[in-house]
Amino acid sequence: MDLKLSQKGLILVLVPIVFELIFVGVLASLLKQAEDGMIKENHSRAVVTTAHDLQKIFYDAGAQLSFYNMTKDEAFLKRYQNSLNKKIPEHLQKFAEMTKDQDFEREGFQRIERATRNGIDELERCRKRVAEGNHSFFLGETRVSLENLLRALDALIEKEKVVQDNAPQAQADARQTVVYFLYAGVALSVVLGIAMALFFNSDIINRVQVMIANTRRLIRREPLLPRVSGGDEIAQLDTVFHEMSQALDDASKYKQEMLAMVSHDLRSPLMSVQLSLAMLKSGKLGALPDDASKEAGVAEKNTNRLIKLINELLDIERLESGKFELELKEGDLVESIERASDIIEALAREKNVSIKVPEESVSAVFDADRAMQVFTNVLSNAVKFSPEGGEVSLSVEKLDRFAEVKIADRGPGVPAEKKEKIFERFQQVGEDRLKEKGGSGLGLAIARALMAEHKGSITVEDNPGGGSVFVLRFPRA
Repeated sequence: MDLKLSQKGLILVLVPIVFELIFVGVLASLLKQAEDGMIKENHSRAVVTTAHDLQKIFYDAGAQLSFYNMTKDEAFLKRYQNSLNKKIPEHLQKFAEMTKDQDFEREGFQRIERATRNGIDELERCRKRVAEGNHSFFLGETRVSLENLLRALDALIEKEKVVQDNAPQAQADARQTVVYFLYAGVALSVVLGIAMALFFNSDIINRVQVMIANTRRLIRREPLLPRVSGGDEIAQLDTVFHEMSQALDDASKYKQEMLAMVSHDLRSPLMSVQLSLAMLKSGKLGALPDDASKEAGVAEKNTNRLIKLINELLDIERLESGKFELELKEGDLVESIERASDIIEALAREKNVSIKVPEESVSAVFDADRAMQVFTNVLSNAVKFSPEGGEVSLSVEKLDRFAEVKIADRGPGVPAEKKEKIFERFQQVGEDRLKEKGGSGLGLAIARALMAEHKGSITVEDNPGGGSVFVLRFPRA
């Protein structure tokens, strides 16, 4: 599905909600059916009770009339009249309301009402005869109406009992259906949630994993995996990622071409110029006036700086591109330190800075030439920033897994916020000092890259007596 992530998320939320709404609706319907069964049973019991009450009132009315016939007590006559004029009509009205919704109840009520009306008429005729003093037909004439009423009541009660007898089983079945539906609904809800989560997660996670793999491939400069499918944000991001990778490849090609141009078209002519200036300065091409010789010396120095900068740029590019190979061997680090000190000796004499080399030896696994390059870069940096007449001291120490070399100077030190930045390209303590000391800002960056190739490290700390301490750690055998 070519849907946006927001649309997929909306589906992931809405589908369970719709399912839950349907589930709740069906459950409510089942519960209502169970409730209707209980209401029907209670209604049936109420109908039977009302039927019995009506029967009792009718009997009571007949009894009150009989007592009046025997005693001529007006109290019995009032009770009789109250039953006929109030209680029986009220119960019939109540009966009519209760039985209006069910066909069999409505038909039963109609028969009961007719029998009751007939019975009332018979009772009234008997009352009139009693009032006239004729007592001979009282019981015989009302018996037929009473039997009709009893038959109508019994017929309705029998049907209501059927309803009541079936109600418990119906209610039990309804409750069991609700329980089964609850279990089934919960199970389906869980299955639906898991299925949707797996579906969407597999679609999203698989493509995200492709993106992660492409990120690692980009770091290793390997070809990327094919573009992921879909039209959502992940697919769009992957498209941008491929475009970015292509742009990086193009930039890398341009950089390689530029470095090749620098290496071939700049370094070679500069080395030729350097050689020519050296010959001019030495007088091999003829004696020069003092001013001209001095200018030739300045030009030679600047040329040397340019060649050094080009060499450093090429070195750091090879290091970062992974095309730099070390010849790792076990050896004495102090020998490389001494060789680096010899290279820096001229610069140190110019500033009247002494270099104190450790006398004890310490073994480690390293590339001798590249270790010397690291020491040269760090030592030249220490000498440049040391005050006139200062001292740069080196010490070595054996640790469990590393051989540690410390190079301490008495210079201005490195602020805390600069202790990481000075190992980046073209970074020093300050731009003013970079110009003042004539550094390229690449020496420490190359040193850190070379130490990383050695599986070691280089850091800078504060010198308790003022200045900085560069700590280099080389792996031991």
